[in-house]
Amino acid sequence: MIKDLCDAIDGVDELIKAKLEGGGVYFEHDIIFDDYCPTNIRMQDRKNKDKGQCSGYSETVISAFIQLLETFKNNGDEQNFKSNKLAQYAILLLSYKINQHPNVNSGISDIYSLIREYKYWNNNYHKYIEQIKNLMNMDTKDTSKFYNILKLLCDIYTEFDEDNRNCTTCLEKAKEFVKKFEDLNEDPSITGNNSYSQILYYLSTDYNSFKSDCDGKCNNCNDIPPLPNIKIAQNSEQDHSEGFVEIYEATSSNSSIASKLIPALLIFSIPVLFGIAYKTIFKRKTKKNKEENESLYMIQRVVIIPGTLIIIDIS
Repeated sequence: MIKDLCDAIDGVDELIKAKLEGGGVYFEHDIIFDDYCPTNIRMQDRKNKDKGQCSGYSETVISAFIQLLETFKNNGDEQNFKSNKLAQYAILLLSYKINQHPNVNSGISDIYSLIREYKYWNNNYHKYIEQIKNLMNMDTKDTSKFYNILKLLCDIYTEFDEDNRNCTTCLEKAKEFVKKFEDLNEDPSITGNNSYSQILYYLSTDYNSFKSDCDGKCNNCNDIPPLPNIKIAQNSEQDHSEGFVEIYEATSSNSSIASKLIPALLIFSIPVLFGIAYKTIFKRKTKKNKEENESLYMIQRVVIIPGTLIIIDIS
């Protein structure tokens, strides 16, 4: 699951861009994210039968967040949905991506308030709104730290190749991950916060799964450093079981099996949804399916200048 999620995160990051240019802010996004936008093509509140079109940068990022979670949910990843792991990882992406906008400095509470403004989101995706509400106490600078370590974890999974027994690059990434994890683990403001500690737990579980999978498959796997147990600050109000605190390198056999039995549909749907090899997305317009591909990969360029909104379709 984590490898597919990382591919999806990279896809969202690549397909939504914002930058200052001249007298305004320019952002580009793939029209696939319009499917979950709360407004229609007339920029009015969307009804269930309306075709969606996002009216702004933040709305586009939130739509990508919903689309990511809906895709994984529909492809049978119920275990991670019940644990809120996917939602928490996706919220880290949501916070990071919204704050990439040059003129935006939004905390989780600001994002929550924005989502609540739209009836379409409230009526159709209330469960995701509640998951965001549960993390409203997270500070923007802290979510940035967690997102950076999540990206490191994704880099580790990307660099790890079962066909390549030389894991030098992923080893260096693993050492960097452990160092950043230790820094967070030594911070009482992190370990004393239930939400933060839970994310640390999920990150450690996925790291240990990588370490377990790597054992015996590469030349320098024995050098991959272990993670420390998650600390709990004395003033913490943790309500989790002991298993939440004690993190062991070994993973259960059930978890190992489950991680390898990702439905084939998931493997194909994630790349299709987020652009199929997002790094070469604009090179995929083949003559054979020219009309279909141009429709799929059409990009909207939105020019935002004070008092003006211009939307230009470019292919």
